[in-house]
Amino acid sequence: MVEHIGIEHIESDMKRGNSRSLFFLWFAANLTIADFALGFIPISFGMSFLSGMFSIIIGNVLGALIVAFSAAMGPKTGYPQMMSTTNSMGTLGMRIFGLINLSNTLGWFIVNNIIAVSAIFLIFHYPPWLLIMLYTIVILIISYVGHDFIHRVEKVLAFSLGILFLAMLSFTIYHWNSNDIAGSLVVNTPFFGMIAFAYSYLMSWGPYASDYSRYLPENEKIRKVFLFTFLGSFLSTTFVETAAMLISYEFNSYAPMQGLQTSLGKYFILGLVLIALGGISANVLNLYSGSLSGLVGGIRMKRTNFILILALIGFAFSILFYNGFYGFFESFLLVLDYWISPWISILIVDFFIIGNKKLIFNRKIIFSGIVAYILGLVISIPFMNVSIGNFNYEFPISKMLGGIDISYFVSFIAAGIIYYLLNSRWRGTNTLSLNKDVN
Repeated sequence: MVEHIGIEHIESDMKRGNSRSLFFLWFAANLTIADFALGFIPISFGMSFLSGMFSIIIGNVLGALIVAFSAAMGPKTGYPQMMSTTNSMGTLGMRIFGLINLSNTLGWFIVNNIIAVSAIFLIFHYPPWLLIMLYTIVILIISYVGHDFIHRVEKVLAFSLGILFLAMLSFTIYHWNSNDIAGSLVVNTPFFGMIAFAYSYLMSWGPYASDYSRYLPENEKIRKVFLFTFLGSFLSTTFVETAAMLISYEFNSYAPMQGLQTSLGKYFILGLVLIALGGISANVLNLYSGSLSGLVGGIRMKRTNFILILALIGFAFSILFYNGFYGFFESFLLVLDYWISPWISILIVDFFIIGNKKLIFNRKIIFSGIVAYILGLVISIPFMNVSIGNFNYEFPISKMLGGIDISYFVSFIAAGIIYYLLNSRWRGTNTLSLNKDVN
């Protein structure tokens, strides 16, 4: 049955399900070519396998914590993730960040579409525009039906992709030639750089998390929601990135597609199927959460109508960017992800430390959240290493650190601390009234 609820509150009589479904959803969402590509970074950094393994584990633990904390808010608030912004920044801030996340999800939808269809093209050799159209329709149908159907599909994909990745890994190990690739553990600049890469990718699911936990009963234990989300996110990313690292070091490969082809040989089609299915698991979440973010941003439309428009836009831009420009577009989206860390930090502090678990929509502006966000982001700028296409600029502290970008961590810590301090001082005096509820 099609879900007709958009961003309205999920009332008690509509609550259902259990937190175990979150494990499969986040497990499937991270069994993708993007995660696989991360596993090829350590060899390009000149790291040993052991150093790469430890840095990936640390980065994924930190990233999975962000997604888990975010998902844990859903059962209590009963709203999509982006609406939690109202308690710390007001309804105006909520709408602004809703539109930011809409652009973010649509952008990743386009990139994933192009990568997946490029793989499908190598199997069927049909015109790209036709493959993009058919692929988009599949994702649209799943996202259009809505929340419950998405959970069921992601569970199937979790098992399917897990089996395919295991088969790929088994095939690689069966043809193993290297005696020892581990090397020694070296904690240096590339080590911390890889931690930042792994963390920044996984934590970028934070703005989606409550979208898929908001239907859970309000009395569902927070620790269970947290644990299943954490395990699903951490285990899948670590598994896929480790498999990629094994392939990269065994075959001395620096490119994901080349690594897949070299390791699988005549069974390369298995890797292409992985890319196609992984794109579905990620893009279903991009399209569904994108539609919710647009409604949070103030778009007055039914979810089911808006998701049709988003799919059409995504289809058109996927065709437009198909012949190469998507590489530049992808690096641009990675830079845009800077907005997430300070924002999610403020939400976590507000919900778990200050204890604002019920969303209020009668405040237009909350200055403590806005000030904390801006200061957290500004403080992190000297730690950034911005790379878009052929453009690269290392800010002073990043340059001193050998080019690594730890701005995600800096903005997260700074924004959270500043928000907590300002909120303690300004509570009750930092709002402008809004005459009616956002709904």
